Amino acid sequence: MNGKTIPLKEGIFWVALAVYLFVLPIASTIGVRYIAYVLLIGATVAVLVENRRLPTLPFAGFWLAYFLVALVSVFFAVAPAVSLSELRVEVIYCMVIFVIGVTWGGRAAGFEPFAVLLAVINGILTLSAFHFASLAMSYPETLLIPKYARAGMDGNWLLVAVFLNSWLAWRLWSSGRRVAPFLLAVLVSLDVWAMLASVNRQNMVALGAGIATAAVLSLHARFSWRRVAFFLGLLTVVAALLVAQVQRRSQPGVTPLTAAPSVTATADRAVDLVSTEASSDVRWKLWKFSLQKILENPWTGGGIGRTMFDKLYPEFMPENRQLWHAHNMILNRGIQMGIPGMIVFLALWAALVVEVHRHARSQSPSLYLAIAGLAAIAAIFTKNLTDDFFVRNSALFFWLFAGYLVGFLRTTPARKLTGEP
Repeated sequence: MNGKTIPLKEGIFWVALAVYLFVLPIASTIGVRYIAYVLLIGATVAVLVENRRLPTLPFAGFWLAYFLVALVSVFFAVAPAVSLSELRVEVIYCMVIFVIGVTWGGRAAGFEPFAVLLAVINGILTLSAFHFASLAMSYPETLLIPKYARAGMDGNWLLVAVFLNSWLAWRLWSSGRRVAPFLLAVLVSLDVWAMLASVNRQNMVALGAGIATAAVLSLHARFSWRRVAFFLGLLTVVAALLVAQVQRRSQPGVTPLTAAPSVTATADRAVDLVSTEASSDVRWKLWKFSLQKILENPWTGGGIGRTMFDKLYPEFMPENRQLWHAHNMILNRGIQMGIPGMIVFLALWAALVVEVHRHARSQSPSLYLAIAGLAAIAAIFTKNLTDDFFVRNSALFFWLFAGYLVGFLRTTPARKLTGEP
């Protein structure tokens, strides 16, 4: 610490943040989460009062619109009490954690401490998953491993971590450190393994979307054929992993939402396998049904909350217990809040993308951090288009990360890059 002591408020923040990030993806830790959450709020209020500043809420208009549409949906909800509770968790809590992230990101001298903390927690949880899980497990078998180990296979966590770990490895390598980047490279490989172990094929699709986003922005920043070859190589590996994942899921008892494909899972028919797996997915019927119901009730929906679909339409394929929501975060908002809910939710995402994209295209010292952040955002968005994990713990984690990123990028002085690869 170069002889400097950490102020009490900062110490409380970092301890509370470490505890919060560690327990957030672990089931049945709600008491610890709330204690850490309250401490984060207290530390944030303390520094704002000390500096005589009001809290900053980027995209305040979009957040307010999202809150108002969600509030209106409560009055038309099929279960108003449940929707009111979901409004608190899905909108208000997320807005507060976003403000916390923005506040502390704006105070940070560098993004590395946040990235290092995330990498350490990521390593602990994913190593736990590695100890208990294996690629030979089916999805039902993964549900039997301990909760803290399953947290290490949380796709929404991993898709953020893998891009921040990659950025941190590059950052440390550029500063002349060699051991830490090697360990981070191992952690990134472990993250990809955990995505495969979760038996979720969308993880690979989302990872590919994030890599493609990073490729386009990196090549725009500085084009070279070496970079083209590097990103094409990464995308080829991800495509191969996707095929391997689809082959695993085609085995009896592995895939909960897809009928068994009629083609043989051989390497020379990999494209046919992926095509058949996709076309046989029951989500197509689910999405068509959801869209029809949204158009039948386009303005209000059935109330905010992912469980509203099941309460509204219990007759839709009751034999499949997995189909209790629309399995698409945009369609779910439509079921819950009508078309206005879809619009304001997408507008909030668009505002975040525009903000980070502005830094990813500027000649800023945080250019590559912004690229990594935008890649993570693209990956999370893609991930939740075939299932809706963007609720509660996953949403809180994302908005904390996004807030810290936006707060930091907004306070980074713009200057011409020198010596960046």
